[in-house]
Amino acid sequence: MLSLEQLSQMVKVHLGLYSDADGVQHFSKWIIGESSLGGRGLFATQDISSGEVLFVDHPIIRGPRSGTTVSRGCTVCCSIESDTFFKCSKCSLLLCSEECQETTTHDEDCTTICRWQNKIPIDEIDDAILSRALAPIRALRLSEDQKILMAALQVHSLPRHGAEVRELKECFDIPEDDEDLMTLACCALDTNAFQIATPYGKKEMSLRGLYPVSGLMNHNCVPNTRHSYNKDSQMAVKAVKPIRAGCEIFTSYTGTLWGTPARRTHLYKTKHFFCECDRCADPTERGTLLAALKCFSAECPGSLLPINPLNASSPWRCIECDLRVPIKNICTIQSALGSLMGSLDFENVDQSSVSSDLGAWGSRRASLAW
Repeated sequence: MLSLEQLSQMVKVHLGLYSDADGVQHFSKWIIGESSLGGRGLFATQDISSGEVLFVDHPIIRGPRSGTTVSRGCTVCCSIESDTFFKCSKCSLLLCSEECQETTTHDEDCTTICRWQNKIPIDEIDDAILSRALAPIRALRLSEDQKILMAALQVHSLPRHGAEVRELKECFDIPEDDEDLMTLACCALDTNAFQIATPYGKKEMSLRGLYPVSGLMNHNCVPNTRHSYNKDSQMAVKAVKPIRAGCEIFTSYTGTLWGTPARRTHLYKTKHFFCECDRCADPTERGTLLAALKCFSAECPGSLLPINPLNASSPWRCIECDLRVPIKNICTIQSALGSLMGSLDFENVDQSSVSSDLGAWGSRRASLAW
């Protein structure tokens, strides 16, 4: 494992914080240190103003997300809207045009895959399997320093991680060294990768990137930074509030507008920990009532909130009439709301059908009161 000093030196090289070609020395207002949350984190060495850019990171690995519900698209330009999709006859990766096929990106991907002996005819290999595994496949082209930097990140090692590589092995005879490196990349991606924002108005595959410096930031449900992307997938990390020297620099691994149950569930499923920050411990979420549900009693204008939000089995209670509702009923309502929101087409909303669905949900909600 790299020491803090070794990791810091590699991070400086990655970010280009040494003197540039014009002899200009670049400095940062933060260091890498041991975090009280466990592992390593970033800490301010000077006072940082709100809106100040802390660093601009770039991904050492970039590729489609690995979920089974990710839209099918071109593995070069990421477009999901094309009437000309076809699979490369050599590697079976999905493409949308000859122009994409002739790019350096595809040539490198294709060359990597063609090193392996296929177990089934190449034209019978499911392009979706290749798409899900494309990010770890690209890890095979990392430089030695990049591999060391990736290995220095905290990684999850549960058996479920690396499923993309196991799927890939059903199609190809993959050397053990390649398999080990791709599995490490899967674990590093699952632990540290960020979803790269799709440009507004574009219909593209959802991408993820392994940003090694951003991946060092720990989570807080009230983060003191935010990040944005440019057209080259570079990530700019900015302070959203003043950060005093000595304080840890945080990001958020979840949606900041999600309620506490949704955030904690997501963090447990994807990052394997239950958050216990001040926001998660406060049933009202700093007075916002963000996760509150309307009281199940028709006569009551109050809101239902968890009695103990850090206990996943805690019942909920109305802050007005004290009505208590078992957690299983709350989960049923939250699941119904999630399904309803997921079914909405926000580009062509049929208001009458939405109203009808909400009306039916309201009747169901009333029947679930204790």
